[in-house]
Amino acid sequence: MILPSYSCVLCLHDKEETLFHLLLECPFAQECWIHQGLFMDLQQEPYSILSTFKHQLQVVPFFMEVIIIISWCIWMTRNDWIFNGIHPTIQGTIIHFKHFFTLVIHRVKDTWKQPMFQWLDQSL
Repeated sequence: MILPSYSCVLCLHDKEETLFHLLLECPFAQECWIHQGLFMDLQQEPYSILSTFKHQLQVVPFFMEVIIIISWCIWMTRNDWIFNGIHPTIQGTIIHFKHFFTLVIHRVKDTWKQPMFQWLDQSL
């Protein structure tokens, strides 16, 4: 498939939109991660970055849910801008995160619900 541009639409750096760039390297994505208290060293391999996130979220047993939902929300923000013309904002992405994380909370075991609600209230 040939597209008019392969540049990331979430940043102004005219970088090629690779998966690594979109979810980790893009300044927009980095701000989303930082807003969740997650910091990365872009010199690391992607798996090592995820491992770093896991260590930073070590107090919660649901770290993978957090990582997946943040990634999903960055992806959805990108798609909203491309397909719906909705201007991307960090705050809008965080609102999406809260919404989707709350939906996940409703599906987890009862023993996880309270810690997840507490984490959500404390982290955002």
